Amino acid sequence: MSNAIEDAIYHNYLEYFHHAEERRRWNVKRDIPWSEANTQISDLVADVVETFCAVESFLPDYTSKMLLMIRKSRGRAWFHINWGYEESKHSMVLREWLMASGKRTEAQLKKLDEDLWESEWELPFGTPRQMICYTTIQELATHVNYRQLRKVAQREHDPALMKLLLLLAKDEAAHYGFFLKALQVFMEHDPAGTVEDLAYVFKHFRMPAGSEIPDYDQRARQLAEHGIYGPREYVSLVREPLLKKLGLTRDDLRPAEESLRRAEERDRGGKLIIAR
Repeated sequence: MSNAIEDAIYHNYLEYFHHAEERRRWNVKRDIPWSEANTQISDLVADVVETFCAVESFLPDYTSKMLLMIRKSRGRAWFHINWGYEESKHSMVLREWLMASGKRTEAQLKKLDEDLWESEWELPFGTPRQMICYTTIQELATHVNYRQLRKVAQREHDPALMKLLLLLAKDEAAHYGFFLKALQVFMEHDPAGTVEDLAYVFKHFRMPAGSEIPDYDQRARQLAEHGIYGPREYVSLVREPLLKKLGLTRDDLRPAEESLRRAEERDRGGKLIIAR
């Protein structure tokens, strides 16, 4: 990573950190009206919150494995440590709501953890810039998930869940903002290479821990069927807004997508030759 890119990312981290300290930090016990958790809320909402909890359960993998890749980048590494702290709070409040609403017991959540920890999350992409593309997409998608679920919580009148989802959505929007700025820095210094990486990540993108969580496909269908998050939201609320922020259109990705397609065909052809 060039000095200019590294300096810009570190400067962005300092802005992010000071803004968070001054305006965005919140307290798990004090800032959420836990007594107003709705014990009559639907099982759908509880199942969705449990899915979000399951994703957050792999936080030790997210933090440790990503940190090894970016440890030489002060801006990214320091941000990543801060990100891990904020995500740990997200895990806490989601689990606390499940118990405060009576939808899950502590024993059930411990059993969920035990089942999940049988698997291990791996980095989905192999380079720091590809991972910036991935985390930019993923953080915006997570923001959308929380924002959409909050609409359901509002309809079912759960002030505790509404408040915690508002706080989580604001955090995820801030995470997305940091990664977006980093991606814009890369676009300034290497637009062709960055667009190629972005096209590759869009092609292979999947939300984290999808392969590690039992019954994940069923959980994903549940999210899509109830308008919380699915292919439609991914295109209209994640992919297209991100491309617009980067000054790109779908047509700008097509040359890179075609190049990737040809490369994959060559790889498949090579494997067939070797197999014979």
